[in-house]
Amino acid sequence: MITLHGRWYDGRTSVATEAVLTVYGSGEVRVEAAEDGKPLDARPRFDLRTTARIAQTPRYLLFPDGGKFETGDNDAVDRILAQFRRSAWSGLVHRLESRWPYILAALAVMLLFLWGGVRYGVPFTAEVIADHLPPSAYRVASRQTLAVLDRSLLRPTKLDQAVRARLRNHFRPVLEDHPEQAFTILFRKGGRLGPNAFALPDGTILFTDEMVRIAEHDDELAAVLAHEIGHVVHRHGMRRVVQDSLLGFALLALTGDVSGSAEIFLSLPVILTELAYSREFEREADDYALSYLTSEGIPPAHFARLMKRLRKKAAAKGTPGDNGWRSYLSTHPAPEERIQRFQGGREEAG
Repeated sequence: MITLHGRWYDGRTSVATEAVLTVYGSGEVRVEAAEDGKPLDARPRFDLRTTARIAQTPRYLLFPDGGKFETGDNDAVDRILAQFRRSAWSGLVHRLESRWPYILAALAVMLLFLWGGVRYGVPFTAEVIADHLPPSAYRVASRQTLAVLDRSLLRPTKLDQAVRARLRNHFRPVLEDHPEQAFTILFRKGGRLGPNAFALPDGTILFTDEMVRIAEHDDELAAVLAHEIGHVVHRHGMRRVVQDSLLGFALLALTGDVSGSAEIFLSLPVILTELAYSREFEREADDYALSYLTSEGIPPAHFARLMKRLRKKAAAKGTPGDNGWRSYLSTHPAPEERIQRFQGGREEAG
């Protein structure tokens, strides 16, 4: 016979009655008032459900008709369960949550799972989603992005019409090698963006005036064009948009609220993760450009020479806070790494 002291709730009112619950060897269950022994409930056999043991918090024995018995005598409840309803799961939960090594191991597994989800799950999911979005989504995203850039950072191009026509004509063979994609070449004055080039999700590729002026050969810009086409082919723009959204939703799910001072700390992992993703995308676009230039007989060293020139300009007039010459290099892999790749593993002298 096992006796528990606690409170009885009949399931019909919120009144709590001090009571005693007794489980006999036969499995019979009786609940009686602690004050006068008045019968409150009885069961011919133990068919009660119990809540899980969580440290030393009170537990409930739940009756089929809605009544419940609350007790803090967890050890006695465990003895009842061991005798009448063996629950390996309940015992396992209690053992895990009451031992620090298990808690630390569970925390490590959770952190590893979260890291794996962010590092591999988010990019994979973003790639699948981006591959299945309709063309209209790419057009809308590109149109809105360009509108924001034109209002905030970019200005109308100052390049001569003849220069723009010459470059479009020089780019034509590269674009014709990609008939599956409708590319559009645009020119803008970069201002704070400095010498830059980037691709929008729908195939719009934009060169800043500063990038055109720093180039000493049109093939250098053709090499940059091949790199930007790599971004479009691999859907990097839309994948990054989806990744940002997924990371935001994940943070919201973990914290329950992204507001106030928490935003300062919550934004850090997103920024750091996005920087890593950006560099992975850049390497993938470099791979595409290197392969294309080699197959078409365009010396990849043109790209390397432009990178070296950008690096020298950054060193000559850039400062840690400069938004000019460093802008094209900031989210890309190290310039030395890229230069060596496009020069066949060796860096030119000078």
